[in-house]
Amino acid sequence: MNTYQRFNYWLVGLASSLSLLVLGLNWFINPYGVTNSPKVKGVNWYKPATSDNTRLYKAVALTRQNAKTILLGASRIETGINPDYSGLKQYQPVYNLGLAGATIYEQRRYLEYAISNQPNLEMVILGIDFWLIAESQKTKPGFSEARLENQRLNFIDFVQINYSLNTLIESKDALIENFNDKVYQYHNENGLIVNRNQYGIYAKSFTEFLAGQVNKENYQISQLALDNLRLIKEICQENKIKLIVFITPPHATQIEGLYMAGFGDVIEQMKREIVEIMPVWDFYGYNSITTEPIDNVTNYWDSSHYRLEVGDLILNRILGYQEETVPSDFGVMITPDNIESELAKMRENRDSWRKQDTKTIEYLQNLVK
Repeated sequence: MNTYQRFNYWLVGLASSLSLLVLGLNWFINPYGVTNSPKVKGVNWYKPATSDNTRLYKAVALTRQNAKTILLGASRIETGINPDYSGLKQYQPVYNLGLAGATIYEQRRYLEYAISNQPNLEMVILGIDFWLIAESQKTKPGFSEARLENQRLNFIDFVQINYSLNTLIESKDALIENFNDKVYQYHNENGLIVNRNQYGIYAKSFTEFLAGQVNKENYQISQLALDNLRLIKEICQENKIKLIVFITPPHATQIEGLYMAGFGDVIEQMKREIVEIMPVWDFYGYNSITTEPIDNVTNYWDSSHYRLEVGDLILNRILGYQEETVPSDFGVMITPDNIESELAKMRENRDSWRKQDTKTIEYLQNLVK
């Protein structure tokens, strides 16, 4: 064997060894939560990268569940509705299928995928984020139609995910964060994002919301969104799955920002459009939960993401569980029969709050300027 041949053999052997090392390390650390590698405290117990790759993680996780109940929606479901809450005891097993920023089309496709993987599915609780009724996009980054056509992670996906420099970087970061116990946000086994950070980001988030979201393009009602909402209802009916729907509650300041920007009529029309499709529990408005003072926020992480305690109250109302714990003004079923009277109440509650909390109104007006 000449020198060149020996060098080539060594080179191939080294490259193969490094490839196997990368594959093995990524498989074991499993930063996206897609392999069945053992979990070790201080090493790979928490998977922080799943929160930025939710569509991949939950597509795989759904194949390992035996859910009777699915919690469906975007990030307000993923962070705010606890699948392990005592009010859901009789509906277990429950899986949180919230997907950050998911369009209603994506939610519909993941529901279909869940049904194909969960033969015992009996109930879906759907939380509607209002601005998604104005979302004209079909999908967001990370969504894959091909992935939802398979019931398992196929071999090509497996290799692409695990034999990857990006995955190796995520593995390194996960290893460091687990070792130092610095993982502040991660998914638990039932799909809920657990936030270990006790301090909210309210003021910063609300300013960013006003800067980025209050514009005409984001508040034109989307027929695509409404059509997929109607399909979700029909899919549940066809599969004899009970469907409970509610509108998620942002803080009143976020709603007021939209009114100040001239979108009050769009808010009201969104509610009218939804109730034409199905009855819905409405938590969106000015009530004792959403109007808490902004200098002492305890119900929210930011201007739209409510904490688990608020999610528990939502579940209590829609499931008829411990209803005495729910403020009387928090949550009402709206239908075509009562929609106009409930919209009138929302306007009255808005006027009352604006007169009482002049400090917050002044704050919002300065932000608008």
